Amino acid sequence: MKVSILYGSTTGTTEQVADLLKNFLNSHEVQVASVAAANEDHVKEADVVLLGSSTWGYGELQDDFADYVDQITPALYGNKKVAVFGCGDQVGFADVFCEAVTIIEDKLQSVGAELIGEGLRIDGAPNDNLAGIEAFAQKI
Repeated sequence: MKVSILYGSTTGTTEQVADLLKNFLNSHEVQVASVAAANEDHVKEADVVLLGSSTWGYGELQDDFADYVDQITPALYGNKKVAVFGCGDQVGFADVFCEAVTIIEDKLQSVGAELIGEGLRIDGAPNDNLAGIEAFAQKI
């Protein structure tokens, strides 16, 4: 199975999660790219796409992902199997914790993508959440 992991990351945390997911999906053909460097082939050629973004400000998408979200169209993502992951701060922003995951999932549903599983929401350092990241990967 071909898997594309596309992420938006400012501080490197979401990028680290993307790399961990790649490691946990090592029995598949996996490519990882920042949404800033991604192209349509990353989506078209994949059987499954994982999209990741951290949540910034008061429930906003990470900057690179905010620029990418308009590329989530029916032509590109319609009927595509997709899962979403994100990083956030549950203590400081409990009411909008990992809101980026919800924003991306809503956008995907609006274009007819097939969401697989519940979005992964990570609080704190990725290495402190390895079990949850691995469990998410195993559902792919």
